Amino acid sequence: MPRSVGDGLGALLAGLILAVMLPVGMAPALAIAIVLLPCLALPGRGQLPGWLALGVLVALLSQAAALERRPAVDRAETVNAVGRVVSLPQASDGRQRFLLRPESVAGVFRGLPRRIRISLYADEPAIGAGERWELPLRLRRPRGFMNPVRFDYEQWLASEHIDATAYVTEPDQARRLASGRGLVAWRAWMAAHLSELAATPGPGGALLRGLVVGDRRGFSETTWHVLQATGTSHLMAISGLHIGLVAGFGYWLGRWLWALARLPGERRLTASLIGVGAALTYAAMAGFALPTQRALMMLAVLALAALLGRRVGAGRLLLIAATGVVLMDPSALLGAGFWLSFVAVAVIILVVRGRRTGAVSGLWRIQLALLIGLAPLSGLFFGSWSPAGLLVNLLVLPLFSLLIVPLALPAAVISIGLPGPGGAVLHGLARLLDALVGAGEWLLDAGLGPWSLNPVDPLTGLGLATGLALWMVPAGRALRLLGVCLIGGFFLAGPEPPAPGAVTVTWLEVGQGNAAVIHTRRHTLVVDTGPAWSGGSNAAAFSLIPYLEQRGIERIDRLIVTHADRDHRGGVPALRQAVRIDRVDAGEPLAEFAEVRRCRHGQSWQRDGVRFEYLWPDAPGDASGNAASCVLHMRSAGGDVLFTGDIDQAIERRIAPRIDAPVVALEAPHHGSRTGSSAALLERASPRLAVLAAGYRNAYGMPHPAVIRRLRCRGIPLHDTGRHGALTLELHPQRAPRWRAARGPGGRLLHDSPRRRRFPDDPSIHYHPLSYPLLPMESRQPTCGN
Repeated sequence: MPRSVGDGLGALLAGLILAVMLPVGMAPALAIAIVLLPCLALPGRGQLPGWLALGVLVALLSQAAALERRPAVDRAETVNAVGRVVSLPQASDGRQRFLLRPESVAGVFRGLPRRIRISLYADEPAIGAGERWELPLRLRRPRGFMNPVRFDYEQWLASEHIDATAYVTEPDQARRLASGRGLVAWRAWMAAHLSELAATPGPGGALLRGLVVGDRRGFSETTWHVLQATGTSHLMAISGLHIGLVAGFGYWLGRWLWALARLPGERRLTASLIGVGAALTYAAMAGFALPTQRALMMLAVLALAALLGRRVGAGRLLLIAATGVVLMDPSALLGAGFWLSFVAVAVIILVVRGRRTGAVSGLWRIQLALLIGLAPLSGLFFGSWSPAGLLVNLLVLPLFSLLIVPLALPAAVISIGLPGPGGAVLHGLARLLDALVGAGEWLLDAGLGPWSLNPVDPLTGLGLATGLALWMVPAGRALRLLGVCLIGGFFLAGPEPPAPGAVTVTWLEVGQGNAAVIHTRRHTLVVDTGPAWSGGSNAAAFSLIPYLEQRGIERIDRLIVTHADRDHRGGVPALRQAVRIDRVDAGEPLAEFAEVRRCRHGQSWQRDGVRFEYLWPDAPGDASGNAASCVLHMRSAGGDVLFTGDIDQAIERRIAPRIDAPVVALEAPHHGSRTGSSAALLERASPRLAVLAAGYRNAYGMPHPAVIRRLRCRGIPLHDTGRHGALTLELHPQRAPRWRAARGPGGRLLHDSPRRRRFPDDPSIHYHPLSYPLLPMESRQPTCGN
């Protein structure tokens, strides 16, 4: 490939990445791309700005097309949708979840969503893969909680081409229009077939189904934990490794058949076609998942170059494949799989280039390079790194490569016609997988678990990249020693704790509920845990617990549950299983904690120079429900914060005299309900900021217009977690308070815009001018009394 062509592809790929990954606050700068397009007519490297601009333009158009397919933000009525199920439905705890490719949606005449992720909260009717249904749906734009945690639900939906989410409003009105057909129906049948033939007491049968047809519905939490802790989860994700193995065996089989049957034509052509065909068949069995598509792209480029007799360097091959994948689907950049797969191949290329080593030493070098080289991505996407993965993969990877994968796929195909012989092989492989998982559990019990990676600053990340480069490329011993030190710095680095006397408060977005985390120098307090929902899930599993894990917090010094309503205590059981909790205070008794202590006015304590005091209730046994809410006053040298639970105006008037100084932040009582945020409380507390913990488009109309008016007329800015996501407030003794939102300018184009109004159809709601549309002229002088 000419150097100029490679440079052009690199610039094109850079433009695609820039337009997808750039924060939306910087997106206007991409307009300059239009000016650079004429550079494509220039000779030589003068074309590079044009190729960069072309990549930007293609990615922007692709994202704009995806945004046009999303439903209107204010769509609230039930609509009938007709479409076909294109995934293997998941059923658990009275809920079914599946993907629908719509053919028609009532009231939508153009720009249908490509796929809709649907929840059906009932066991009947049972949804089958490949079936055609008419369903009454409540459509929603793709949206997830905006919290400073690794997993971004909206970004994942975009990478999976899911343009809408929905739930079935009337399950008894759902109509099956046609039985299952197509590839997904065959995969569901094959999964059931394998389940019968390879049933074992352990997880081996489920792992085998995941390996053959990409069905991971049977994986338990324990199984996932073992795979992640041992660094072998990549073996269960059908990706480049598996496609490459199948293609290699297909190529070898093609060469053997050509010699045995004396087929016409060149041996290389026959072998290449059979190898590509085998890989294509395996990708189809896996449902053409995105990792298999990337692997097929790379394989196709390699096979085409071989058939044309062209030599393509490994680096150029990787560049062509990556550019082709992103050019066809720019949203692939939003998924962890893209970065893990291509960075892994790049690391392997760097390690083997220009070196001649034996098979054992070469495999050891590659595994060590992958273990360290992929650590930053592992920490970024999953929050942990498995040192045991080096030894485990050295033992297990050859077993998968030479035994399990080569036997599992032919045995699965043979078992369709000959269930006896094929089933015997499959059952034996399932028992082998049982034993491997058992060995992984033994390693965990022995203490060889994953190593949590804390968030690091960009400087530490740059040091890691430099260390990897010095360690992998040929260099002197001194430079390699420097590289090892830089790599070690990455694994030992972590976030700085607050300074003595300083405190950080983070209000998490948990929907219609409350959850806040308080960090002092050496202690962590949690105020409320967010709601629980039908089906057994809870907001803490998606927000509070990942937030604590990402910061390496394994112990909570004090959990404060303001009262026993479900929207405040819903995550308590999950939190108790995830971390150690030293003490629990609550406004009401909790079934999960027999030793809970009731909050009472006058109780106080100090942590690292920060003082905490309860202002309410006066007599815990005399109050229940919202009136029993613990009111916590946090005092620090950098400023005070008031947490109010769900108290009403009557209680606010009683506690107002107990507030002896203005506060930096006030958690608005009862999620901004009209029964709270009285003039008495606002005047006494005089907060610089009010935090409204209300769910996005909640059914209660919170925050209430009257509360917004009271805050605005006093010039109090507000942060609405349902619109702007989590908020972090930093209070330091020697500087002014700082706060930052989880999203805003940092969101990407395919994120739901935080500027959308919460209740666009209600003209009576008035918002603060700093974060909401301006008031009508006649409302600019609101009264402040009530």
